[in-house]
Amino acid sequence: MKKLIVALVLVGTVSFSWAQSKTVQDFQNKYKDDRDAKVVSLNGSLFELIGSIASYDEGDEDAKTIARIAKGIQSMEILAIPMHKSGFDSKSMDDMRSALKKEKYEELMTVKEGSNRMYFMTQGTDSQVKNMLVIMKEDEEFMVMSINGTLEMKDLAYLAKNHKNWE
Repeated sequence: MKKLIVALVLVGTVSFSWAQSKTVQDFQNKYKDDRDAKVVSLNGSLFELIGSIASYDEGDEDAKTIARIAKGIQSMEILAIPMHKSGFDSKSMDDMRSALKKEKYEELMTVKEGSNRMYFMTQGTDSQVKNMLVIMKEDEEFMVMSINGTLEMKDLAYLAKNHKNWE
């Protein structure tokens, strides 16, 4: 059970808030009802449940960290659309990133492989991550993942440092 909870939290933390970003909200509104769109929405109640389950083991620091992270997530949204439908290209991706930077998103990490691009962006402070986004352009698909909530950097650092102990 612990591995399942860790996997869900890690997926969520490595992965963005529709309501917090006009740029992302405009993208979602444009494509969410398209028949070729893939949409996944997870609300805070699910993360509250995960946090409650993890917090039962009061003596386990791993479980307490997972509980704090899960309880800090209010929602998660994923929207993916085929490239032929979105019309996105490298310039469109750069325009989206520029618009997000104007909305006070900071680029944490960039991954490039061939023509594929993935950008991790967040709002927040040195001690907290808020409204994490992952935007990704592949040959066949464009995807935006949004996590709305507040995550403490110390908890994320703890997970990163100790994740090998859970294998």
